[in-house]
Amino acid sequence: MAVVHFIVVGLLLTILQTTLCMRTPVSFMAPDFYYVLVAYLALRLDMLRSLIILLPLTCVLDVLSGTILGSYALICFGGYFLLRQLAIKLPVNEILYHLPLISLSFLAVSWLTYLFFELLLPDQQASWSWWKMVLRMLLVALCSYPLFLLFDVIQKYSQRSFLSWSKLRLRSDNRRRRA
Repeated sequence: MAVVHFIVVGLLLTILQTTLCMRTPVSFMAPDFYYVLVAYLALRLDMLRSLIILLPLTCVLDVLSGTILGSYALICFGGYFLLRQLAIKLPVNEILYHLPLISLSFLAVSWLTYLFFELLLPDQQASWSWWKMVLRMLLVALCSYPLFLLFDVIQKYSQRSFLSWSKLRLRSDNRRRRA
């Protein structure tokens, strides 16, 4: 159930980001909500469910953004695997300790993606500006804490059982066997 909930939330965040926050695909004042979800999936969920959630998210991001196809898939999966490897080595699992990690990984993955596409398609990329990317990194850091709290609530809600198994338990007719 968590997979379905996070796919819906990821699609809503993607639509919110690409329609309301992003006036142009290279807008620097648009917070990257999708990357916060990628970070949450890398830090809190198991790999199989995370990859099932990321696949439709990256497809929708690529279609709605209007940039080079595959760029958001590269950012999402690159950020996911980078954060996953770094989170294994971290001794603490608190969000306040993860905020700098999320921000710096966003900056590193964005820069590596820019370099990758600069090598492949040098004429079609927008110019890299450090102050714009640092501003986007700070927006990711500001959005991380409230979105992590929202994602924790969604995960708790999706883990809650709709049917109580104790109510469905059948009772035997033998009174002496009851525990």
